[in-house]
Amino acid sequence: MDIARKLELLQEIYSEPAELDRMLGKLLELALSQHRLRLQRYDQELGEFERRYGMDSAAFYQQFEAGKLGDAIDFFEWSGLYELRQHIREKIRQLRFVLGL
Repeated sequence: MDIARKLELLQEIYSEPAELDRMLGKLLELALSQHRLRLQRYDQELGEFERRYGMDSAAFYQQFEAGKLGDAIDFFEWSGLYELRQHIREKIRQLRFVLGL
C-alpha cells in the first residue's frame, strides 16, 4: 500500500478532524522523540572527535570545508557526522514548530 492510500485510510478511520489531528500529533511527537535520541548520539560522537582533536565541531567543519585540515579519514567521518547533526537539528526545529513547542 502506498503512502497516499495509507493517508486516505487514516482519514477514513479518523473521520473527525480533531481525532485525525490528535493521531497525527502523536506520530509527530514520536518522530520528535526519535530525532532527539539521534541528536544525543550524534552529540556524543562529535564530542569524542572534539576531545581527540581539541577543536569544537563548528570550527572544525569551517576549516575542513575550506580545505585547511587535510584528508584524514577521521575528518571525513567528523564532517559527515556534523552534517547529520545539522540536518537532524533542522528536523527537530520543524517538528517543534508544527507541534507548537
